Amino acid sequence: MADTYTGIVQDRRFTFFAIIGERSSNFFGHLGRYCTLMWWMLRNIHNAKEYSRNIYQQMVTIGNDSIPIVVFVSAFVGMVTAVQSAYQLYDWIPRTVVGSLVVKSVLLELTPLMTALVLAGKVGATITAELGTMRVTEQIDALESLAFDSISYLITPRVIAGMLMFPVLIIFGDLVAILGGLIGSVAVANIPSEAFIKGMKNSFETWDAVFGIIKANFFGFTITSVACYQGYFVEGGSEGVGKATMRTVVLTCLAVVVMDFILASVLL
Repeated sequence: MADTYTGIVQDRRFTFFAIIGERSSNFFGHLGRYCTLMWWMLRNIHNAKEYSRNIYQQMVTIGNDSIPIVVFVSAFVGMVTAVQSAYQLYDWIPRTVVGSLVVKSVLLELTPLMTALVLAGKVGATITAELGTMRVTEQIDALESLAFDSISYLITPRVIAGMLMFPVLIIFGDLVAILGGLIGSVAVANIPSEAFIKGMKNSFETWDAVFGIIKANFFGFTITSVACYQGYFVEGGSEGVGKATMRTVVLTCLAVVVMDFILASVLL
């Protein structure tokens, strides 16, 4: 029977279907294990209060340590949006429209998406590397041998901290991006600050900011949970940690883009 299967797989006519079947099996296997991990985390989330110190530490790591990169990215996102808007529309629109475009673009899309993509590399890679190193050095096994709930101790604090701190970072990024747009409009596009602020006030809606915060919650959960899954189930020593870190960055970036589309389709 095994020889027959090997002969079929080696036949070029069946190679494509064999690859598709293998990849599909791997995908659904990982998806099932990820859902099981999340279910265990939610079912035992009451245990997280015993490790509240871990949650605070992760909030500092995810939030406070990410402020510089969020400020840098958000500032240039705002400036580029203002300059590009002025360049394309300057000759045939009122100058106040630039402020309107910057505020709408920043609050609804650019700051949440760009911040999430950047943090997918920084936060996601860090979490995977930490948990992966603990797995290959058998630290997680040691915790479980001491009757620790390793999921509540290691994964739950990181996911909770991500869901709490990502909205804070997005709010901070929105403010910096709008300020960057104002600076770009005045310094590069020669648009008076009064015109920019007037357009910003005319187009601002509370729901735009709320929608960005909602997206930040979903992005925070997705990035931290996928990173935890990849690190928690690392195999293959230090090489496996490197591959898991790479997969985390790729998967979280793809997941963020897809989720951004879904949320925009459902909530807007």
